Amino acid sequence: MFVTSAFAQESAPAVEGGHTGTEGDTHSGTGVPAEAHGVFPPFDPATFPSQLLWLAITFGLFYLFLKKVVMPRVGGIIDVRNDRITQDLDHAARLKGEADAAVAAYEQELAEAKTKANA
Repeated sequence: MFVTSAFAQESAPAVEGGHTGTEGDTHSGTGVPAEAHGVFPPFDPATFPSQLLWLAITFGLFYLFLKKVVMPRVGGIIDVRNDRITQDLDHAARLKGEADAAVAAYEQELAEAKTKANA
C-alpha cells in the first residue's frame, strides 16, 4: 500500500569524456543553482510594514503580560522580603538590648565582688 518498488541501478552510469577516475578530482562549483532565488524574507523591504506591526503587537502583549502577571508577583515578593528584613532587624535590636543589659549586670556584679574582696 505505502511501499513502492525500488529501482536499483543495473549498470554503471555513463561518464562523459571517458574520465572515470575519482581520485584527485577538483570541483570548483557547488552545483546549487543561484538563479530564481529572491531576497531573504526577513530582509525583504516589502515585508517591513507587517514586521513592524507584528513587532508592536508582540511588544504590547509582552508588556501587558509583565504588567498584569509578573510585576505584581515580584512586587509581592519584595514586600514580603522587606517585612521579613524589618522584623529580623527589630528582633536583632531587641536581642542586642538584652545582651547589653546582661553585660551591664555582669559588670556590676563583678565590680561589687571586687569591692567585697578588697574590703
